[in-house]
Amino acid sequence: MSVLTRATQILNVLAETGCGLSVRELAEATGLPKSTVHRVLQELAACQYVVSNGRVDGYRLGPGVLKLGLNSRRQFVAPMRRALIALARAVNENVDLAILSGGEMLIIEQITATNAIPTMTVVGRTFALHASSIGKALLSQIPPAQARQLLGDNLEAFTPNTITDIDAVLRELIEVRNTGIAFDREEHDLGICAVAIALPHPEGIPQAITIVAPTQRFVRREAAYVAALRALSGHTDPV
Repeated sequence: MSVLTRATQILNVLAETGCGLSVRELAEATGLPKSTVHRVLQELAACQYVVSNGRVDGYRLGPGVLKLGLNSRRQFVAPMRRALIALARAVNENVDLAILSGGEMLIIEQITATNAIPTMTVVGRTFALHASSIGKALLSQIPPAQARQLLGDNLEAFTPNTITDIDAVLRELIEVRNTGIAFDREEHDLGICAVAIALPHPEGIPQAITIVAPTQRFVRREAAYVAALRALSGHTDPV
């Protein structure tokens, strides 16, 4: 395992927890020896990717990571923000933009609307790939074997509608690849539905945009949401 891989493991754990962790806690979370964790942390601290949080042996993400994250997010969001705002206004619903990063779905932008439900997602957080329209739209852009690997063997059931059969999810992805459109019909949250469109990126990084709405409104306006997403895909300028 390379030093870069170990550093990435540590940074990912700190990003997911959102708080400071000790060397021991990081070693337990990553499966790395404490001596290795300590050594990698010293290298990361020198670049300000991690800083001490005031606890004994405690570390959290530093300003170096924030700088990288802001610059990276800006590269993806800036070319599409105007179109995202226009979409949210047109359908008067929450709109999310996500990418596939490190095998996970990462929300990188969210536009809220006046008629919208309280947000179910948060910028900077990950979300279940198999139980979200945007996750399926992202998975549809990678080879089936890779999608199966990312999904794993045990798919969590969030609602009675969650698809937990890996083969059923993979069959649905075939349809998403053909249409470019993916649905979430109360598969992550009861009373909430969503539709997403896949947006191929010139550098090969899967992107997708989703519209999220209460089920009753979604059923009435599903066709309009799909049409709005298809219209949007022809007016984005992804990097």
